[in-house]
Amino acid sequence: MKKQIILLLLLIVAVTTTKAQKNSGFNFYSDRDVYISGETMLAKVYTPLDNPSRIVYLDLVNPHGIRITGISLQVKENQADGFLELPDSLSSGTYLIRAYQKNTEGKLKTIREVWISNRFDEMGKAGHLNRLDGLEKINDRLTDQIDIEDIASEYRINSAITSQIKIEKSLLNEIDGNLLVSIAQIEPSFVGSSFKWTSDHGKEGWTEDKGIILSGTITDKKTSVPLTGATVYLTIPDSIPGFQYYVTRTDGRFYFLLNNYFGPIEAFIQCYSTSQTQRPKIKMDELFAPPGTSPKFTQQPIPEEFKKSIARNIDAITFQKIFAQDKFRTLNLKKEKQNLYPYYGEPTKTVNPQLFIDLPNFNEISKELLSGVKFRNYNNEPTLQVINSATRLFFEEKPLLLIDGIPVNDLNVIKNMGTKDIARIDICQNERFYGNLRFPGVVAIYSTKADYSILHESDQLIHLKLEAFQLPVALAEPSIPEPSIPDLRQVIYWNPSTIPSESFGVKCYTSTVTGTFKLVIRGRLKDGTIIFSEKQFEVK
Repeated sequence: MKKQIILLLLLIVAVTTTKAQKNSGFNFYSDRDVYISGETMLAKVYTPLDNPSRIVYLDLVNPHGIRITGISLQVKENQADGFLELPDSLSSGTYLIRAYQKNTEGKLKTIREVWISNRFDEMGKAGHLNRLDGLEKINDRLTDQIDIEDIASEYRINSAITSQIKIEKSLLNEIDGNLLVSIAQIEPSFVGSSFKWTSDHGKEGWTEDKGIILSGTITDKKTSVPLTGATVYLTIPDSIPGFQYYVTRTDGRFYFLLNNYFGPIEAFIQCYSTSQTQRPKIKMDELFAPPGTSPKFTQQPIPEEFKKSIARNIDAITFQKIFAQDKFRTLNLKKEKQNLYPYYGEPTKTVNPQLFIDLPNFNEISKELLSGVKFRNYNNEPTLQVINSATRLFFEEKPLLLIDGIPVNDLNVIKNMGTKDIARIDICQNERFYGNLRFPGVVAIYSTKADYSILHESDQLIHLKLEAFQLPVALAEPSIPEPSIPDLRQVIYWNPSTIPSESFGVKCYTSTVTGTFKLVIRGRLKDGTIIFSEKQFEVK
């Protein structure tokens, strides 16, 4: 009897484990499956239920496994939504959108096939449709517990759509998080699917449970041996610059966290060694996972109706770009309270050189405007000192010199900066501390143009251009200034954060685009199963 009970328990555990593995809840959805180059793809991602990462990555990959572009999205309650700009230069063909999280590198990824046509040469050289083959397809579950009411089979262009969505209470209690509700044109000849994909390349990554992690290794350029005790700076220039530092351990590794930045940012990574004989070199880790082995494809003929549909879409997108019709609007975020002062603290004094006479170089500026700052340039070997207000003597060491918040070691960088180049100068005439770092005075120069080209990249300095958390967007309200200008939206409703309730309404207007459209409601259950309900209609 005991053996039977044990076997029964083991069977229950095995079934539960299999179900959990099967229903990971990891999937990616786009507003459509067919695009024109230069368009914007709207995205919704359900991340694995057992993954605490706050970041999910989306990559655009070509059939040969080459990554073209990508974004990082902020995850909230195991869901994320955003957009991906499709480059105008893409050739026509099938592409893959890859979704993954860093600590699932080399493990579980989701890929979805989409078709992108170049808007300058229609179908280009494409003679067939490539479709993914040989991978495990992710099948969502169609449910009859979500009822889509009041959707007609046909609508006229520029007419109102009003639908009532009703969800059975028993299902409502099982839904995890928000719903995706969308209405968009579909192309019956190319319906994209999602697949599970385990790459044979990649490595374990840290769980990004607080934000994006930038990492790398400091080595000795002469010996390639990891450097211990090297100090690494991360600076993000701004009116209040961001700053972090890291001291490497025996493996030479460093890590920085980006958790309060949105949109495109510029970052500077610098390293300094404690030994004069060492030549430190920075090697950054790739932010995105390597593509790995390309999946297999099968070829299908291109239907004539598909070619005609693409031609119509190209005309529509070209028209929208000519008339600058915005499809999306950026949503404003609640701004967190910013620090009043930069990381070096409240300055002893601040000087605005542009309020004074024009001075051609920093030597003249220091003499005429910066009391307590001594900058000299003897025989092309500049020196910089700051007075210590506590002792009324100059610090013997060189102060922390900053340009737009970026530490600068080479004084030659500032020697030719005149009053026209400088917006303000902060001066700290005492010792300042940041963690274990000690600064014998600070001279912080904020430039008028934020021109970082004067800071040359080297083995010790890397300039990165990054996309931090993506700013959220929503569909723009249709605004057609003249009756003669058509409304050419293919996506007429998109709400990836619909709060589930027993009954809610969906209201929108059709555009002047004709064809087959589909209303889809999609959500995830607490066991990881993705469910959906949909209705198609024609716009004529």
